[in-house]
Amino acid sequence: MNFFLGACGYNAASLALSPNYFLSPPYHIVDHKNNLSSTKMASSFDPPDFLTLSLSGKPEMSDFVRSKRARHRFTEHSSSDSSDSGTFLVSNVKFRVGAPPTQPLPVESGWSTVCTKVQGTFGTSLQDQAEIIAKAEGVEPLNVELLARFVPGLGSNSRRATILIVAEWNEASPSIWESIVKKTKKFVDSSTRGASLKDEVCVEMVARELTLPKYVTPIPTTELTKSFCEDWPRIAEKILDILDLYPSTKSRATSLALVKLGFSKIPSENPSTVYVSVDYESEESKWPPVVGEIQQLLNRYPHNLQVHMEHNTTIEFYPEFPLIDKPLSDREKESKQGLSFDPERKYNKLVMLGEDIGPECYLKLGDSGDEYNVPGLGTMGCWIEIKTKKEPQWAKYALTNWHVVRPAFDGFQLGKSDTGEKIILAPVRDSDLWKADLVGVEPGFASKKADIEHPARAKHCFAVQYLKDEIKANSTPSETAGYKKHLKEIKSFFDNNEQHFGSICWASGYTRRTENNGRLDWALIKPTGTGVSRIGENALPTKDDWKKRGFQAHRPRARGNLKQPPDHGLRSLANADLVFKVGTTTGATSGMFSHIKSKVKFEEDRHVQEYMKGQHRPYLSDEFLHVAYPGADKNWFSKKGDSGSVVFDMDGRAVALLFSGQMALDALNSWSFVTPIEDVFNDIKAFSKQEITDIRIAEDS
Repeated sequence: MNFFLGACGYNAASLALSPNYFLSPPYHIVDHKNNLSSTKMASSFDPPDFLTLSLSGKPEMSDFVRSKRARHRFTEHSSSDSSDSGTFLVSNVKFRVGAPPTQPLPVESGWSTVCTKVQGTFGTSLQDQAEIIAKAEGVEPLNVELLARFVPGLGSNSRRATILIVAEWNEASPSIWESIVKKTKKFVDSSTRGASLKDEVCVEMVARELTLPKYVTPIPTTELTKSFCEDWPRIAEKILDILDLYPSTKSRATSLALVKLGFSKIPSENPSTVYVSVDYESEESKWPPVVGEIQQLLNRYPHNLQVHMEHNTTIEFYPEFPLIDKPLSDREKESKQGLSFDPERKYNKLVMLGEDIGPECYLKLGDSGDEYNVPGLGTMGCWIEIKTKKEPQWAKYALTNWHVVRPAFDGFQLGKSDTGEKIILAPVRDSDLWKADLVGVEPGFASKKADIEHPARAKHCFAVQYLKDEIKANSTPSETAGYKKHLKEIKSFFDNNEQHFGSICWASGYTRRTENNGRLDWALIKPTGTGVSRIGENALPTKDDWKKRGFQAHRPRARGNLKQPPDHGLRSLANADLVFKVGTTTGATSGMFSHIKSKVKFEEDRHVQEYMKGQHRPYLSDEFLHVAYPGADKNWFSKKGDSGSVVFDMDGRAVALLFSGQMALDALNSWSFVTPIEDVFNDIKAFSKQEITDIRIAEDS
């Protein structure tokens, strides 16, 4: 059965930012020898551009910081009522009604200590009464449970014991459900009053649609008629115009895509959907007229399109990891190993396609003075070879994303909100990184080299602490001896500076675009020092590797190493052709190429957008996307850490550079944003002012 994918999401009243926190945070870059001595302070008279001063003299948050903090909010309330515990607020948006107001989607269900106490004290009486109330209002619940509802990634403080009611949604649901929720909340408050619960018990009612998985595929070639392809760019621009007409959505779009999106496993049964995501500042209760006007626009075209709007953002880069200096919890071990942090892997001298890389430094967090962090990580996409006017022989460089390596430059800043969330701040004004974001990097750009390493120290620090924990645990003598030997080997690897890989030689920065307004996000790493002897190969996964990953049929024909791009690069592929990549987090994955471009906003470069003159909407770029093919790893084409991966086709030919991705709420598969490899290569030569005379995928010497 198919359901209309209407607006569903969350937002709430604003939260205040600590007024002095972000005015002049220090930043800190140190080398791998733990020299934690050279803290630099941004001038208090020259605040970074992400802050502006209001007439009252208090700093205002940039949209980026606001949006990050808005993720902690609750849906704006639509009404209120009172119970034995006092006044309570009620939120009422499509598919969801809650008291108190619901948390932002996506929301997961689990358990908490409050749930345990409620269950032990009241049994199922609260759930039973909720069902009785619903039936009295003419609603037959599909399910009623006591659960802890929480926002993933926000920690245990977001867990709220909740009576969750699932039912079918219809046009009459908003008013009927609000009545059910209010009556149930009054009963719950009356019953639990005096029970000495740590937190109140919430009531939430959701539509069955929010419990069902969604499936995403590209628009099939049979629907991509000439008129369809000509109409889509105009439709997309008109949708953005509509969004900008309403205060709740003006400049809030984070992506605009055209895909098949629905509840059926059979792609042809799902509607062709205009997917609109907005940031968490956008108030969901004010979406109905926006969605209605967009749908009216779509109805004027003969393509049978429908709109789906939700709160969502693109997948962000790992800004940092905490510096691990104490025993790991089981949860930390599980989360890191789920990101392919393998503490027992051997450190290889050669760096191969798809390996993890990261800045060779530590980062200081805010102005705390004593909290240091490990930089995030990304993927070494592949080895390329270039010729220059000064060096006409082929020389090997590593290709990755600019945003992966930029924390290696002086000026990178991390902040922390009062909720404890880490935030990437704009660089210190006029620092090396500030300038690099604006104009890119070329040889001799900075006074200090920006060095990159493999393995990334985020994985190394985790491995060191994991092995220490295992040695202290009750392991067998042989296991303990093995852990000690491995720990000694990996520590020696870093102590001898063998992890050093190279230095950033050329990089795009954040302001460059293709002639078709595509994002350019590339960096070239030149092997230096011990890194000169670390040049590996562009080896592709074997047939057995793909089988182990769960791809029995949808895998490339190619064997051996990555091959040169086809004559027209990514644009030579047909719509829905299979594409592949190897990333440090998800490994080898398979996807489908879509000819339809998406409009996308990335928050990390907001501080440079005012300098991108001549663009109507500099915060949006036009990007090709690859939709994950059903297979291993929960159908992700890429996750955090896979940035910088090179995408290749069935014949193993390089076709694109991956830099980000997105997953619709409750979808079973994601999509990733890529830059055509021909655009990357052309821009590298153009950026060098033709100093680079030729470029190709590296071939075996």
